[in-house]
Amino acid sequence: MSKKLINQERAEEILERENIDGLVVTSPINFYYVSGYWALYYTPLGFDSCYFSVMPKDNTKPPGIVIPALEVRRLETMGKPWIENIVLYSAKGDGDLFDDDFPKGQDYKGWPVDPSASLNPLEEKWKSIIHEYRDSYSENSIQALIRAIKTADLDGKKVLIDDLRIEKWLSEEKGVDIDCIFMPELFNEIRMVKTENEIEIMREAAIINEQSMLAAIDFMSEGTTWEELENFYMSEMAKRGGRGVYMMCGVGELPNGACEKGEPIMFDALGQYKRYHGDFGRCAVIGNPSQLHIERHQAILEGWEKAKGFLKPGSTYDEISEEVGNHIRSLGFDSFRNPVVHGLGLEHTDDPKNIGTQPGVKVSQTLEKNMVINIDMPFTEIGWGSVHMEDTILITDDGFERLSSADFDLRST
Repeated sequence: MSKKLINQERAEEILERENIDGLVVTSPINFYYVSGYWALYYTPLGFDSCYFSVMPKDNTKPPGIVIPALEVRRLETMGKPWIENIVLYSAKGDGDLFDDDFPKGQDYKGWPVDPSASLNPLEEKWKSIIHEYRDSYSENSIQALIRAIKTADLDGKKVLIDDLRIEKWLSEEKGVDIDCIFMPELFNEIRMVKTENEIEIMREAAIINEQSMLAAIDFMSEGTTWEELENFYMSEMAKRGGRGVYMMCGVGELPNGACEKGEPIMFDALGQYKRYHGDFGRCAVIGNPSQLHIERHQAILEGWEKAKGFLKPGSTYDEISEEVGNHIRSLGFDSFRNPVVHGLGLEHTDDPKNIGTQPGVKVSQTLEKNMVINIDMPFTEIGWGSVHMEDTILITDDGFERLSSADFDLRST
């Protein structure tokens, strides 16, 4: 069985605050967050809207997930989700009805089984689960969704959705009447405070990402291109069971197209483990660093020391950013800009994105226990180079814990 990821208590509190009775999601991130199950079509094909998760605010009512027939064997391979009400759909049937008068879809028989074969335990489960769900398929995904909504006792109620198409799809079908509320920022607000299962995954994500990036720094030599370094990082992530997203050396990439001796270079790596992100940054040089490189690196480290006093519940992103930026500039690093503080989780910036707020504008958040954040302190000076320091932080009862483990040294190869 998959682990439960969703912070259900927080979800119930936010839904209660907004006078909403439950939620229906279809985006890959939110489906995974609610169900704990990463669906087949999400990774190779990028499909959305093949899957739905339904969760009522009233936790005495059953949540549900909606998945296509082809997925059924994979439930045994990957482990069934913690949600027990699994509603499957196939294609238009022959006119037969369920007891609730919804039309039945075609029965899914799966692939044929070799009658002479001795099946292994997983193959036996594949065979068994086809029989388990026999005669239970809806004729399409929206009919299946309606059945999940009704089972969750959300018919006639207000439901939070993460995709405006859900409202239109439901309006085109008979048998359900719900008030769809589109406030996608609420999903980020729910996700900001992590559960213990999420934190366990994010500890692994932080270490895997950190180790992979440090290996890439060790791989760096004169003439190495950034593409070669990033590809090396990606392969290191894969070796450790993760997936690399990117490794950057600044917005403009390397000014000379390849690494040069004595050039201050920043490394900023983002990778995933079980869909959760690790985000980590350090700076490096081939050969010996210049005195200015050492001084700027030290100023950023002193900025980190300043930040530590604010890493506790009640502080705000803006407060941390301003205090750290002012402190670093007071050390003579006049051109340093305020660092960026952001949430981390299933998204790189796992913070509410309010409707009406322009793209790229980050709304300051107040720290709470079990939030996971990053303090992002890059600096680039054209004609000189770059420095950087970034760590992932878990906010605790009265302080913080680093999820990263590496030292803060300026790395030299």
